[in-house]
Amino acid sequence: MKLIFALLFTLLTFNFGYSQSQELEDITLEMLREAQSPSDSSAVAEVLYEKGKISFSVRNSWEYQFEVIRRIKIYSQEGYNQANVQIQYYVGDKNSDKESVSNIDGYVYYEEDGEIEREKIRNRDIFDVDLSEMWEAKKFTLPKIQDGVIIEYSYTIDSPHISNLPKWVFQNTIPTRYSEYTTRIPGEYLAYSIKTKGYYPFETFSDVKEGSLAGFQTRTSIKESKHIGINLPKIEEEPFVNNVSNYLPSIGYELSSYKTGQYEAYKSVSRTWDDVVKTLSDTDTYKKEISRSNYFEDELKAILKDKTLPTDKMNTIFNFVKNKMTWNDEERRYSSDKLDKVYEEGVGNSADINVMLIAMLREANLDANPVLSSTISNGIPLFPTISGFNYVFAHVTINGETFLLDATDEFTSPNILPKRALNWTGTIIKSNGFESLDLKPSSRSRKKFQIQAELTSEGEVNGMCRIISLDQYGLESRRSLNKKSDDELKLKYENAYSVNKIEEISNSNLKDTSKPLLEGFTFSGKEQFVEKIGDKLYLSPMLFLKLKENPFKEEERVYPIDFTFPRTVENFITIKIPEGYQVDYIPEKAIFKLGDGVAQLTYLIEEFNNVISVKVNHEVNAALFLPQDYNSLREFYISLINKENEKIILVKS
Repeated sequence: MKLIFALLFTLLTFNFGYSQSQELEDITLEMLREAQSPSDSSAVAEVLYEKGKISFSVRNSWEYQFEVIRRIKIYSQEGYNQANVQIQYYVGDKNSDKESVSNIDGYVYYEEDGEIEREKIRNRDIFDVDLSEMWEAKKFTLPKIQDGVIIEYSYTIDSPHISNLPKWVFQNTIPTRYSEYTTRIPGEYLAYSIKTKGYYPFETFSDVKEGSLAGFQTRTSIKESKHIGINLPKIEEEPFVNNVSNYLPSIGYELSSYKTGQYEAYKSVSRTWDDVVKTLSDTDTYKKEISRSNYFEDELKAILKDKTLPTDKMNTIFNFVKNKMTWNDEERRYSSDKLDKVYEEGVGNSADINVMLIAMLREANLDANPVLSSTISNGIPLFPTISGFNYVFAHVTINGETFLLDATDEFTSPNILPKRALNWTGTIIKSNGFESLDLKPSSRSRKKFQIQAELTSEGEVNGMCRIISLDQYGLESRRSLNKKSDDELKLKYENAYSVNKIEEISNSNLKDTSKPLLEGFTFSGKEQFVEKIGDKLYLSPMLFLKLKENPFKEEERVYPIDFTFPRTVENFITIKIPEGYQVDYIPEKAIFKLGDGVAQLTYLIEEFNNVISVKVNHEVNAALFLPQDYNSLREFYISLINKENEKIILVKS
């Protein structure tokens, strides 16, 4: 995990003068007539200017005002969605928590008869939207959108939540020419910790001067900081990135100390992750609900009647909860209701189901504890905050061996968590304290392909394929097969392997996650496997299992390569060649290694008694690769693809 923190939390600050700080310019005809972005000719739109400004005021208590202005150039129809604006704000469950949005303004600038015209958004076109119990939004669409227009909108959010100021992200899904985040903090009263992350640097300038605050009787010293990013490219969609927001250039402010009077001492409010976990562990979910057992006692006794071994008890309870409960797709750190009610209804969020699981394991005298974590979609937080945890699952220790259990998915098994949970670190809540847990898998997940095929003299290949999936591969494949008809499965295999005439589809152990998942089908194909030129047959020995194109096409890589889990794929293929033909050329055996074996291809091939045997193994022994490893990894895949696409030449004997 030191590696991940080194990647994400390197502080990127540089001093520069105010001369580099830009103000919003008047719109000109030259701006409106620009046909493409000067930095990216493929851009559908571009942020010309955006600025977020934080200032403070005092009414009944401290509040901040977050003023945002954004100007965007639209180049083509694909960029029209930039005119759809949604401003989220927190409403909470009491008036003192509520944020408010005001001063919404918006314009569309366009050229007409050689003059600059503008269209203003109307108040009646701004709508209120409920996003959840705690969040609402203002939504609007700017009018008169067409190629070449420039849109501009601004708004202000007033908030009492000064503990964490809004995070600012300098990079967008379209190129950004100028992005600025300014904070004006009354340093005599409020002190903030600042953390940044990201792969593109931005510059910072700070100055302290005397100023006034709304609601304040006297002038005070104000620390003004400007953070500026210039000419940032659009966010790239790269393969094998779990959550790109973890790598975007951004900055966050967390309140570290404050004082209420000019001559009072500062009070520290900084949180550590231990503070956050302590707060969560004292809630009803982890104090009361995790200890209740009256609602399941009878059923627990019944399912454990013949079970004596601790692992048997664990697996029985785990499977019982998976079968009884249905996850409602909500990733939560708290239970939604009393667990006896959730148990009766049979539907719940991740905390409902997994806290219930832990309660049952404890009732069976097993050493079970909750693990708090952040899912991949929730990202890696800048600061220790409660929202940094949005998920919980079970940790069990039996005779010194540990097991991780997540009952939200019927196809999980011990130590095989859903992909969404394989992120960053988790924290185990124990009776005597807390313990960190690395959630990146270290052992390889396995998949095996076994093909027996026969080649006809007409160049057609007929065969049978058997697939064996274990670990994470087993979890993924079970999900893809579940509740699908034969016709749907046939289409799935045809699309996945580019094979026609899929027949005799079968699978076993779909529900039994203690065993490998087995799949099978027969197939036939011609042109995709064999090319006939004159009297020669050019055969692709790996058939549909060869890797056709490199997932790493770009010359350079911005983000780390995240495979989520280490992996091994084993391919074993036998092909009987037709009578009257013999091998004229067969590829050479080969072993390719990346570095000291962090990735490896083993390619073995031979012909004996008119049967070609091919054994090809892929291994990726690390889940995460740094951007500086990209070129080596890309070259490895180029070698792999070239090797797998070599052909056997058969001639008439």
